[in-house]
Amino acid sequence: MEEFNTICELYEPMITKVLKKAKVYKDHEHYRQCARIALWHAWKNYDQKRGDFAPYAYWTMLTSIYKEIEKDNQYKERNIAYDKDKLINLSHYVQVKTETINEFENLKDILSSLAEIDYNLIKTLYVFGATYDEIAATNKMSASSLRKRRQRVVEKVRKMLESYE
Repeated sequence: MEEFNTICELYEPMITKVLKKAKVYKDHEHYRQCARIALWHAWKNYDQKRGDFAPYAYWTMLTSIYKEIEKDNQYKERNIAYDKDKLINLSHYVQVKTETINEFENLKDILSSLAEIDYNLIKTLYVFGATYDEIAATNKMSASSLRKRRQRVVEKVRKMLESYE
């Protein structure tokens, strides 16, 4: 093992060069450790008959770094990191959305049970954004009577919504 420690110390500048070649700009210690592991594999698998150790070690480390970068990129593409606040906000949003959908379904049931004239008044006021004067002109009613009718319909809808809860 001491023999590898001396090899590791000798090839430390080459590891730095490999990291620069691979354009590693973050997580230097992680990639430096990957290069050391690749150097160890190169040292274990080295065959003197095939040539010098330095080029073999260089290409083994560089290939290992590229594979690790690719693996990290795939992981980052597939897994999105969220911090705790974002997860809490997301869960609150989903809960609110679910409650809103349930309330919308209840409201839809309630509105369908209204008289047609009351339903048309609510739809014209809130969906189409018409004013009381515009509705009064088309229905030949006074604006004050429409206001009173809207007030009664809203009270009726509120009572029905309370009964759903």
